[in-house]
Amino acid sequence: MNKEIQSIFKGFAVNGKQIPVSYMIYKGNETTYITYMETDKGNSFSADNEIQGYISYYDFDVYSKGNYLTVVTAVKRLMKENGWTWQPSRDSPDMYENDTGYYHKTLCFAIEREVE
Repeated sequence: MNKEIQSIFKGFAVNGKQIPVSYMIYKGNETTYITYMETDKGNSFSADNEIQGYISYYDFDVYSKGNYLTVVTAVKRLMKENGWTWQPSRDSPDMYENDTGYYHKTLCFAIEREVE
């Protein structure tokens, strides 16, 4: 799944500025970036006593030293274009981290998967 997500975000830019996207931890120097991780699997579908499919839930954490709303909007659009469904009830509230000076918003998306 991580390869698919990295492919979706390859070359991701907002207002002409590249936004780094990393699995779980970002170790670069950009002041706007996104991390992601799987948070849940659920709602499995079964037939003939075998699981046929399930839903994967992923959190995408947007961090920025400035206004991150255009990044949030771009992420929602990109994920929808790639078959993911936004899960607003699983999102975080808007946050500000005093210790780092970053604004932070967690977005949750889900996608249906077949068992391989």
